[in-house]
Amino acid sequence: MLNRVSNSSSDLNIVFRLDSSSVIGFGHLMRSLTLAAEFKQRGANCFFICRDLPGNNSSLVIRAGFELLRLPIHHDATTEFGQSDIRHHAWLGTTWLNDINQCTPYFRKLKPVLIVVDHYALGADWETRAKFFCQRLAVIDDLADRRHECDFLLDYNLSVSQQDYSSRVGKHCLRLFGGKYVLLRQEFANWRSQSIARRKDNTLSRILVTFGATDSDNNSEQVLKVLNAVNLPALTRIDVVISSKASWLASVRAYASTMAVETHLHTDISNMAELITAADLAIGSGGGSTYERLFLKLPSLLMPIADNQITPLQRMSQDGLFELFYTFDELWQKLMKYHTLPLPKVSASVLFGAPFVSALLLAETVTLADVKPWDVRRNYHWLQQQSLRQQFVLSAKPERSNHIKYWRHLLAAPEQYVFSILSNRCHVGSLGVKNIDEQAKEAEIWIYLGHSDERNRGVGSKALLLLEEFVKQTLLMQSIVLHVAKDNTHAQSFYYKHHYRLSNTALPDAFKGKDVLQMRKKL
Repeated sequence: MLNRVSNSSSDLNIVFRLDSSSVIGFGHLMRSLTLAAEFKQRGANCFFICRDLPGNNSSLVIRAGFELLRLPIHHDATTEFGQSDIRHHAWLGTTWLNDINQCTPYFRKLKPVLIVVDHYALGADWETRAKFFCQRLAVIDDLADRRHECDFLLDYNLSVSQQDYSSRVGKHCLRLFGGKYVLLRQEFANWRSQSIARRKDNTLSRILVTFGATDSDNNSEQVLKVLNAVNLPALTRIDVVISSKASWLASVRAYASTMAVETHLHTDISNMAELITAADLAIGSGGGSTYERLFLKLPSLLMPIADNQITPLQRMSQDGLFELFYTFDELWQKLMKYHTLPLPKVSASVLFGAPFVSALLLAETVTLADVKPWDVRRNYHWLQQQSLRQQFVLSAKPERSNHIKYWRHLLAAPEQYVFSILSNRCHVGSLGVKNIDEQAKEAEIWIYLGHSDERNRGVGSKALLLLEEFVKQTLLMQSIVLHVAKDNTHAQSFYYKHHYRLSNTALPDAFKGKDVLQMRKKL
């Protein structure tokens, strides 16, 4: 039976298709709710289609103020049909064909601008059918184990590469890969400065234990036993986060009451960012909470608890983002070293990506995308134009080898962000952010259009607005600085129109002795 769908107050309808359960966990639900909150800020109506699986937490959709459209569970469903190429097909609770047929009436009713799919059991077959009912379709994935038919693919694993999906999505698909697209709730942005400031103290006085909402293997209790045995001298408090739906909750609560160190059990919390900020060390699993801890710079000891966590966690551990353990004896050994050694410092390229992701998914003709190899070649050909070189105060044509070397360095630089400007999915220019000053909350931007046909058509303005949003909402900066040639009156007029004003601050060394003006804007 079709759930009643309320009349929307906007034509901007967005439908999410995802599930939660005791097997799936709550991670897909939580990250999609984060994205939906950003869409809501932009005037969209968000609807969640979720199957009524055992142990689900779909009620969070209603608590967050969104409309929940429930699909029934089919206890006698033949889940093998049409699912042989998808490893997690059984998580769907039915066949993909039955699922899309049940979703279709909602799609017809809502006429969504965008459908967002966040489900390991759904792939290209389901998505191909769904695309008939929307203007665009986005997939959130982190497995790279099946084909997708989508307009956008979001995978914010720090270990993801273009090759992971090279044969799994079409060339038209815009790929949002890596840490600048991480979906984090607003509370994490609110606590970031305080959390980073707290890391200056290396005393291990407070530990946060979190193995996901369900913790089906009761890892939390095993960690408490290790902490009882290791006897860290400065440890004064332990916080354990777990769901009220966890099957081991009573056992964990009972053991926590016997701990020698003050131990607090938290269920169904809404202040995870505050708990991470208050902690000196986290002990837990992978999943979405990994990025929450990295964003707030909390040192962590992590244990992979699912097959799909092993490879990305190993890659990130090799980069020094945290330490891994595989047995509780190994955890004991790693904790013992903190009797004498200081806690490590965390440095990870994890940004507050949800506002930027929502902006890109809803952008119309002009959008931003990560730079591709062919984009670098186009930039080289564009810079053969003298007028374009003058914008960058370049006197000579770049040599191809030096140009490629420069762009390789630019794209690999951890504190710079570069995007291609797309107009109707065609690369027409480039822009970026550099010289990010965390203390002054200021960043420098640059922008140019290589296609002369795209000038004076609003492309530059739309691209600049997207970049400004990235600087303000994702990098959490408060002002922008840029440099423009004194004789480039067209560019000066363009920036002035967008509320940039001349600055009297001394030019940086890179521009001294050159005919350059500096302009600034408060965001």
